[in-house]
Amino acid sequence: MKSLQLAMIPDDENGAVLRAMVEDGDDLTIPREVDFHLVFGDEAAAAAFAEAAKQSTDLLVSVPAVDDEGIWQVTASRHMAPRHADITRVERELTVLAESFGGYPDGWECSRAAGPEDDAEA
Repeated sequence: MKSLQLAMIPDDENGAVLRAMVEDGDDLTIPREVDFHLVFGDEAAAAAFAEAAKQSTDLLVSVPAVDDEGIWQVTASRHMAPRHADITRVERELTVLAESFGGYPDGWECSRAAGPEDDAEA
Protein backbone atom coordinates (compact mmCIF):
# COMPACT_ATOMS: atom_id res chain seq x y z
CA MET A 1 0.00 0.00 0.00
CA LYS A 2 2.78 2.42 0.95
CA SER A 3 4.63 1.80 -2.35
CA LEU A 4 1.43 2.43 -4.32
CA GLN A 5 0.85 5.66 -2.41
CA LEU A 6 4.43 6.76 -3.10
CA ALA A 7 4.13 5.91 -6.79
CA MET A 8 1.04 8.11 -7.12
CA ILE A 9 2.79 11.24 -5.86
CA PRO A 10 4.14 13.42 -8.71
CA ASP A 11 7.89 13.93 -9.06
CA ASP A 12 8.36 17.60 -8.15
CA GLU A 13 9.35 19.62 -5.09
CA ASN A 14 5.99 19.21 -3.38
CA GLY A 15 5.98 15.53 -4.25
CA ALA A 16 9.43 15.06 -2.74
CA VAL A 17 8.24 16.50 0.58
CA LEU A 18 5.06 14.42 0.55
CA ARG A 19 7.00 11.23 -0.28
CA ALA A 20 9.36 11.95 2.62
CA MET A 21 6.35 12.40 4.89
CA VAL A 22 4.89 9.04 3.81
CA GLU A 23 8.25 7.31 4.20
CA ASP A 24 8.45 8.78 7.71
CA GLY A 25 5.12 7.17 8.57
CA ASP A 26 2.85 10.18 8.18
CA ASP A 27 -0.76 9.61 7.09
CA LEU A 28 -1.51 12.12 4.33
CA THR A 29 -5.26 11.49 4.61
CA ILE A 30 -5.43 13.22 8.00
CA PRO A 31 -6.33 16.92 7.74
CA ARG A 32 -4.17 19.43 9.57
CA GLU A 33 -3.12 23.06 9.19
CA VAL A 34 -0.97 23.58 6.11
CA ASP A 35 0.94 26.88 6.25
CA PHE A 36 1.85 28.66 3.03
CA HIS A 37 4.54 31.34 3.42
CA LEU A 38 4.71 34.39 1.17
CA VAL A 39 7.32 37.14 1.28
CA PHE A 40 7.28 40.80 0.33
CA GLY A 41 9.78 43.64 0.08
CA ASP A 42 7.85 46.09 2.23
CA GLU A 43 5.16 46.31 4.88
CA ALA A 44 2.56 47.97 2.66
CA ALA A 45 2.69 45.17 0.08
CA ALA A 46 2.55 42.49 2.78
CA ALA A 47 -0.41 44.18 4.46
CA ALA A 48 -2.28 44.61 1.17
CA PHE A 49 -1.74 40.93 0.34
CA ALA A 50 -2.90 39.88 3.81
CA GLU A 51 -6.11 41.88 3.46
CA ALA A 52 -6.79 40.40 0.01
CA ALA A 53 -6.03 36.86 1.18
CA LYS A 54 -8.45 37.25 4.11
CA GLN A 55 -11.28 37.43 1.57
CA SER A 56 -10.97 33.66 1.24
CA THR A 57 -13.15 32.28 4.02
CA ASP A 58 -11.15 29.08 4.38
CA LEU A 59 -7.78 30.75 5.00
CA LEU A 60 -6.35 31.99 8.26
CA VAL A 61 -3.94 34.81 7.44
CA SER A 62 -1.21 36.02 9.78
CA VAL A 63 -0.35 39.61 10.52
CA PRO A 64 2.66 40.59 8.37
CA ALA A 65 5.97 40.25 10.20
CA VAL A 66 9.46 41.42 9.27
CA ASP A 67 12.62 39.36 9.71
CA ASP A 68 16.15 40.53 10.54
CA GLU A 69 16.88 41.10 6.85
CA GLY A 70 13.89 43.40 6.32
CA ILE A 71 11.83 40.82 4.43
CA TRP A 72 8.13 40.84 5.22
CA GLN A 73 6.36 37.50 5.53
CA VAL A 74 2.69 36.55 5.63
CA THR A 75 1.50 33.02 6.38
CA ALA A 76 -1.81 31.81 4.98
CA SER A 77 -3.04 28.60 6.60
CA ARG A 78 -5.70 26.18 5.42
CA HIS A 79 -7.03 23.16 7.31
CA MET A 80 -6.70 20.32 4.81
CA ALA A 81 -5.23 16.92 4.15
CA PRO A 82 -1.78 17.40 2.57
CA ARG A 83 -2.61 16.05 -0.89
CA HIS A 84 -0.33 17.00 -3.77
CA ALA A 85 -3.06 18.40 -6.03
CA ASP A 86 -4.62 20.48 -3.25
CA ILE A 87 -1.32 21.87 -1.98
CA THR A 88 -0.22 22.72 -5.51
CA ARG A 89 -3.55 24.42 -6.29
CA VAL A 90 -3.54 26.56 -3.13
CA GLU A 91 0.14 27.40 -3.63
CA ARG A 92 -0.56 28.56 -7.20
CA GLU A 93 -3.57 30.64 -6.16
CA LEU A 94 -1.60 32.34 -3.39
CA THR A 95 1.37 32.88 -5.72
CA VAL A 96 -0.81 34.70 -8.26
CA LEU A 97 -2.26 36.87 -5.50
CA ALA A 98 1.16 37.55 -3.91
CA GLU A 99 2.70 38.46 -7.27
CA SER A 100 -0.03 41.07 -7.79
CA PHE A 101 1.41 42.79 -4.68
CA GLY A 102 5.07 42.28 -5.63
CA GLY A 103 5.53 39.21 -3.44
CA TYR A 104 6.42 35.59 -4.05
CA PRO A 105 5.96 32.20 -2.37
CA ASP A 106 8.47 30.91 0.15
CA GLY A 107 7.26 27.34 0.59
CA TRP A 108 4.76 25.52 2.75
CA GLU A 109 4.86 23.36 5.85
CA CYS A 110 2.59 21.28 8.01
CA SER A 111 2.74 19.33 11.22
CA ARG A 112 3.20 15.63 11.05
CA ALA A 113 -0.09 13.83 11.76
CA ALA A 114 1.69 10.73 13.05
CA GLY A 115 3.37 12.74 15.82
CA PRO A 116 3.81 16.40 16.81
CA GLU A 117 7.59 16.18 17.06
CA ASP A 118 8.33 16.61 13.34
CA ASP A 119 7.37 19.20 10.75
CA ALA A 120 7.52 18.78 6.98
CA GLU A 121 8.69 21.71 4.85
CA ALA A 122 8.87 22.52 1.15
